[in-house]
Amino acid sequence: MLCLGHIVDENGKKMSKSLGNVIDPWSVLSTRGADPLRWWMFSQGSPWTSTRAGLGAIDASLRETLATLWNTYSFFTTYASLNGFDPADPDIPSIEDRSATDRWILSRLESVTVAVTAALEGYEPLGATDALSALVDDLSNWYVRRSRRRFWRTDPTAPRSDSLAAQATLLEVLQRITLMLAPFCPFLTESLYRELFDVDDDASVHLENWPVGNPAHRDLELEASMDVARRLTSLGRAARAEAGVKVRQPLARALVFLAPGSARPPAGVVEDELNVDTLEYGSELAEVLSFELVPNFRSVGPRLGEAVKELKGALAALDSMQAARTLESGATVRVHLSTGDFELGAEDLELRVKGQGGFAVSRDGGEVIALDLALSDELRRRGYVRDVVRQVQDLRKQTGLDVSDRIVLHVRGIDDLTDGFALLANEVLAVDVISAEGEGEGFVLELDDARDARVWLKKSS
Repeated sequence: MLCLGHIVDENGKKMSKSLGNVIDPWSVLSTRGADPLRWWMFSQGSPWTSTRAGLGAIDASLRETLATLWNTYSFFTTYASLNGFDPADPDIPSIEDRSATDRWILSRLESVTVAVTAALEGYEPLGATDALSALVDDLSNWYVRRSRRRFWRTDPTAPRSDSLAAQATLLEVLQRITLMLAPFCPFLTESLYRELFDVDDDASVHLENWPVGNPAHRDLELEASMDVARRLTSLGRAARAEAGVKVRQPLARALVFLAPGSARPPAGVVEDELNVDTLEYGSELAEVLSFELVPNFRSVGPRLGEAVKELKGALAALDSMQAARTLESGATVRVHLSTGDFELGAEDLELRVKGQGGFAVSRDGGEVIALDLALSDELRRRGYVRDVVRQVQDLRKQTGLDVSDRIVLHVRGIDDLTDGFALLANEVLAVDVISAEGEGEGFVLELDDARDARVWLKKSS
């Protein structure tokens, strides 16, 4: 038996007609649908606690999980149709022969299957919805985003097996999510079921057996390794943002520092995400960063009195690296002031990381990434090519081209980037890139060096 809490308004007040804070359920059903309402009620918290109801909260829940899942399903069906994908294709590689990213999401799928099953058997719907929401986010914002090029084979030299592996992997994950989501969203999952499964008209997702998964496909080491990759990617993007260097600008290298015993990220993942040529593992943090010790005057002021004016100089005299290790271990550092010696802890001092030697540095605990910001002429040229790719991709959308349409691309003002024309053609589905003006005024390219550059694109006949 489950005891349900009260449904209250967004301010925590009991709903009442006299207060005018009642939400008409039929209005929610007609504008949002039954499944978004059901999903929100299951995922907003434990059922026996009071629930703060509001259209904004329901909409947020819809966007974060259900809409993301539907967009991922639409992505799959679009490219499966374009590629003529057949789930029974004998050339689909076995799971053991697929990429690390494929094996990672399939391992996550197995882990979530175990978690959702245990949660529902224990009458804990919140644990199940949390696990499913996290999987949908992983699938859309990491797996699909990282694998996007594999679904549309723009490179004719790329092995067909890799595209098949990506499509088969995404289909399996979507199918399993559909089965696990069915108790929460019966209508949405029935629609997904009929599209993703080869079934008769009288079949239903609600007549299927509960998925048991395959424990052999769980790889906890790979999951831990990918977790490291994702954290390093987040740190690297933060370092780029702080340094004002866009991700599309390639960098020569990144130095990574990991805590002892930490898993290393899968080869190529962080490099690709951060657009760096090589990833190197360092051992001496002092080469790339220093720490600045900043006083928390609210904490130290009352204790030090007038001597607080001497604190900045006293802190500058300390070995900042050693002081950082001491504070992070939970111990205190000692400073000598005119009025005596004082012990200062983590609540008294803030550690600020400062990059050194041309590095942009970001750090979280024992994980540090340092991006080498030195740019050669070649790196700059490659950055311009990526910028041109981005802008032409945007133009494809603005001009209404379908995702599979091939184009002819005329360019002016980027003759120094001809080494990157093959990449440009491959990325924007151009059958030809011509260094000459096309018809009409063309489209202005906005590049960082403010050159006069334009492109003309038209659908290939």
